[in-house]
Amino acid sequence: MPVLSVADLFAAKAAAQARRQAEEEAAREAHQAELKAFAEKLMTYQITEDDKQRALTKIRRAFENGEKEVMLIRFPSDICEDQGRRINNRLEGWQETLPGVLKHVHEWWEKELAPGGFTFGARVLDYPGGMPGDIGLFIGWPDQLG
Repeated sequence: MPVLSVADLFAAKAAAQARRQAEEEAAREAHQAELKAFAEKLMTYQITEDDKQRALTKIRRAFENGEKEVMLIRFPSDICEDQGRRINNRLEGWQETLPGVLKHVHEWWEKELAPGGFTFGARVLDYPGGMPGDIGLFIGWPDQLG
């Protein structure tokens, strides 16, 4: 009986490939479940005063550190109505594509921060596979008053 055969090598290679594929599929399924849970949370979550205070602290800290903006939240583009197309292309009305609490973050900025001179923006942060990936919501401010 041979110690090793080509058939054994091909069988081991096929088994390893099948294991990798099963692991990748399990990871994809876990990621999709996390994305679904995150999207559901975004649809039902209500901004609290503590959330606002944490955001304001983050803004103050970034300003004191000489930064020009701060990212409030990062989220997958898939949860936008248009998968981030309007944000990616900087089209008018992109704010309307934000789901749930993200739309409320924009409304909070509009009511409480915009009158104080702060800006609000969103941009795609990465492009996995050439498609919009995560999006960040940003609060910004000018370099100087005036």
